[in-house]
Amino acid sequence: MPSKEQSALLVHRENYIVPKGQEQSVHIKIAKVNRDGGFLEPPRIVREEPKFFETVAKRNLETLGYTVEILYHPQERYSSIRIEDKDARLKAATEALNEKDEEIARLKAELAKANADKVAPETPEAAPEADPKVKKPKKETKKEEK
Repeated sequence: MPSKEQSALLVHRENYIVPKGQEQSVHIKIAKVNRDGGFLEPPRIVREEPKFFETVAKRNLETLGYTVEILYHPQERYSSIRIEDKDARLKAATEALNEKDEEIARLKAELAKANADKVAPETPEAAPEADPKVKKPKKETKKEEK
């Protein structure tokens, strides 16, 4: 017979069966996970009253660094929401910002290279002023406009 901790590892929202008589409670799976993905505390299934869960328990669990998966909610709220600890959210946000910074740096380098190619031609013969066939445009004066 498997232990409760082992069965809590295998339980997810899709395969969770609500026990009879407990349909009015919020069923959640909580676990504390370290940064490497290992468990600091084994997963366990907890049942809370909906009002207590929404007002107190959800915030406390998040503050304490638990990863929470909502298995069942009587009013079918949070059907696809997963509450994660603040470190995981901060790490994901930092990675997203780093990717944006790298993209911005890459685009700036490409722009600088393109501007350098336009401004400083490699040979003096390639400059339009050096070519006698290229005529300079005339400056417009007010007399020509009338």
